[in-house]
Amino acid sequence: MKKFYAFFAMTVFVLLLAACGGEEGEQEASGESSGGDDAEVYKIGAIYSKTGPNNPLGEPEWNTTELLVEQINEAGGINGVPLEVILADDESTQEKASQEMNRLIHDEEVLAVLGSSGSTESLAMKGIAMEEGVPLVSAAASIQVVEPVEESKWVFKTPQNDVHAVERIYVYLESEGIEKIGILTDSNAYGESGREQLEAVADEYGIEIVAKEVYNMEDPDMSTQLTKINSSGAEALVTWGTNPGPATIAVNMKDLGIDIPHISSHGVANQAFIDLAQDAAEGVVIPTGRLLFPSQIPEDDPHYDVIAEFYENYMDQYDSEPTNFASYGYDNLMLVVDALEAGATDRESIRDHLENDINDWIGTSGTFNMSPEDHNGLDVDSLVMAHVKDGEWQFLE
Repeated sequence: MKKFYAFFAMTVFVLLLAACGGEEGEQEASGESSGGDDAEVYKIGAIYSKTGPNNPLGEPEWNTTELLVEQINEAGGINGVPLEVILADDESTQEKASQEMNRLIHDEEVLAVLGSSGSTESLAMKGIAMEEGVPLVSAAASIQVVEPVEESKWVFKTPQNDVHAVERIYVYLESEGIEKIGILTDSNAYGESGREQLEAVADEYGIEIVAKEVYNMEDPDMSTQLTKINSSGAEALVTWGTNPGPATIAVNMKDLGIDIPHISSHGVANQAFIDLAQDAAEGVVIPTGRLLFPSQIPEDDPHYDVIAEFYENYMDQYDSEPTNFASYGYDNLMLVVDALEAGATDRESIRDHLENDINDWIGTSGTFNMSPEDHNGLDVDSLVMAHVKDGEWQFLE
């Protein structure tokens, strides 16, 4: 009988111990330790286009995220708390972006999400961020990502708005005495947004759009559209898209002997455009952030220090130059880090910090001043003009 009671007591003890262990396991799985003042780790999600057509955008954003997380944790984390960023590849599709967004929010229970690289993917993620109440900091250019702002409460972005790029282009065209242009834009969300802004502010700058054509990202040839634009009386061509489309257009223009100026969007501010277009890239003009040519930034520029340090660290780590897309990856993460450092350690307080406490914040893309009316926080001065000369991007005086 004594043996029975001893066995019974031991069995009860084991069951109680297992129950306690189960409760601890559930707390860890629930992600309750990923935020708050007593957090064991700050867990952030990041969705970038590591593969697919947007790879030239997503890969430097991905690399930058890994680089920064390593540096932050080697320096002791954020107020002593390690940072974990769970990276996910959306494969340049909105379906995969939505799938990963839901996984990071519900399975990983992250505090915020960064990305994606493209506007189409970011807009898909935006709807989920709004529905679930999770801060999203996008690396996409389309103004639709953060406007209308009353429908974008949880969403922010670090690339310059496409209207800023359009205005910078139109100022350049004015200086060149060009009044009539043809536009050739991608059919995706980024291209559509650029087209809208090109049309919306043309009259303010005395620009007449005499031809409007559209292409699809994977189209192998745009000769038909270019022939129409060339016969329209356009004095210059403005294209809006990301690679490979604009590179294909540059090659087609060269093959057709079309010699009007080619101005493209900031969506091709990378070496990939030159590699794809080769000698057809020569002379193409774009608006761009300063990271594209860090050695040409004056030392008294307020962005000089942060860009110079980031450029050197990226080169040391990857033996390749960062692009403007790397700068979006930098600003995306560091804005959330700024919130965490300030004690905003849950989803709502991070959102509130981004909206109300980012003032004169020096990033690699520009100086950010966010507000309830502006979830981008940059202006047209964050962009300069560049052109391809002797096979490389150079600052255009």
